[in-house]
Amino acid sequence: MAKDKLEDSNVRDVLDSLDELNPYATYLDKSTLSTVSEWIDTGSLVLNSIISGSCYGGIAVGRMTLFAGESKVGKSLFIQKILANAQKRGLHVIIFDTENAIDNAGATRLGLDTSKVKYIPCKSIEQTRNSLFKLFSMIEEKGLQGKFIVAIDSFANLLSELDLKRMDKDNVSSDSGTKARAMKTLMQLLTNYGALTKTTVIGTNHVYDDPMAMFPSLEKHMPGGKSMAYLPSVTVQLARKPVKEDGGKSMDGTLAPMQKNYQGLILRALTCKNRFIKQYLEAEMYLSFDRGLDRYYGLLDLAVGVGAIVQTGSTYTLPDGTKLGHYSKFRKNKELWDNQIIPKIEESIKVVWAYGNTIGDDEIPYEIDEEIEEIEEE
Repeated sequence: MAKDKLEDSNVRDVLDSLDELNPYATYLDKSTLSTVSEWIDTGSLVLNSIISGSCYGGIAVGRMTLFAGESKVGKSLFIQKILANAQKRGLHVIIFDTENAIDNAGATRLGLDTSKVKYIPCKSIEQTRNSLFKLFSMIEEKGLQGKFIVAIDSFANLLSELDLKRMDKDNVSSDSGTKARAMKTLMQLLTNYGALTKTTVIGTNHVYDDPMAMFPSLEKHMPGGKSMAYLPSVTVQLARKPVKEDGGKSMDGTLAPMQKNYQGLILRALTCKNRFIKQYLEAEMYLSFDRGLDRYYGLLDLAVGVGAIVQTGSTYTLPDGTKLGHYSKFRKNKELWDNQIIPKIEESIKVVWAYGNTIGDDEIPYEIDEEIEEIEEE
């Protein structure tokens, strides 16, 4: 027994010695760095759900989330909505803008108090990386962990210092290898040191089809090297489809703007990577040119998929048989969604989308079981 106690004491001494080398060392069950407990609303309940596994979640505090897509899919809009919601929670906002795309008036309309936003135009990967290293070092030194959110819009427009030097010398050659290596160090800094200082990081990037691929892929490629794909905690790929309606009315019932009857955009989100719940989840959102992002749009498909609503032809009922009628009848019934439908969705997706759930197939409700099969087939 004495020998066992001595061995246990020696083991503890060995493990505790690591605390002297690294101030963040601790036991996993006591670590506040490895567990995400706070989320920032994206402005869309269905987007919140496919990122965090909860309609009331969103992007993870202290982690990096990347929004990728072609031009005009709302990447900058989502970034600014998230920043505004983070600011309301007391986080300090810092924007690194490489496209001169974020302006005072637009950011104010999306809810940001721009007098409290630190705005940094940037041109090179290395300059941005060094600025961020200084920022994270100061956060650590001052004990301000968890107090900041950083946005980079966008990674695709960052040049390397080698590119700039070649331009200065009127050199027409381009840089590829150096740029990818520099981008990798930037991404490593954001995901590693950013997490250690509990700094939330959001960014945008462009996408393109792989010209060498034999078949088109739903998941697109991004400039900047492979690190852009595997280092963020969550990568959301966005696509769009313009909505054109006749009769002078938009999807939300407002008068149509004079833009050839285009009322807004249907935005489709795909989680190409997710460290928190199952990846490759899809959702649709509606962005009205007149009213902005519809917070509830896309929940109907999710509710039907997980059994929170039962569809029969063109009409709907609750699982207990309560008739809801056509979608137009209850679409704007906020009380119904908040008090009855969304709580049922919350229960279901925690089972359906969780990694490594241990519930046996015979214990999963029929509607949820069908949803699992659909996700696995995809």
